[in-house]
Amino acid sequence: MDTLDLKILASLDLDARRPYADLARELSVSQPTIADRVRRLESRGVVRGTMLCVDYARLGFTVNAFVRLRTAQTNKNALIAVAQDIPQVIEMHAVTGEDCMIAHVVARSVDELGNILERLRVFGESSTSVVLGTPIPLRNPIPAAKDDEIPAVSEARA
Repeated sequence: MDTLDLKILASLDLDARRPYADLARELSVSQPTIADRVRRLESRGVVRGTMLCVDYARLGFTVNAFVRLRTAQTNKNALIAVAQDIPQVIEMHAVTGEDCMIAHVVARSVDELGNILERLRVFGESSTSVVLGTPIPLRNPIPAAKDDEIPAVSEARA
């Protein structure tokens, strides 16, 4: 991974659908160079595809919450299975500490959030934090990387 790769990633992070020709002009390289670099980033697993970013509130999901869940090890797989069947659970992470999972949930109302929590609480205790605002939205750390911080390929895979 070199500086050009990081510049390509930073540019694609702003607009993943940007044409390679535009990227090539911006970065002063050929379009085949951009295409080859992106292919290599994909084959190494650095780029895993593109993602649709949806404004949940504009779809009516105005309640956004993080739910910390505690359950016995024997219930973990059942909890994950139930959460997978709830479309409003938009992501879930296994974590260290007192909690074993953190779920990111969106809902159309506090009542709907309550119904989702009831389904998840069957497996143990929960603690919910409703999001009031998002001062730092989801982002990639690419622009913060400097040339001397670029991991070698073997380090990045470790």
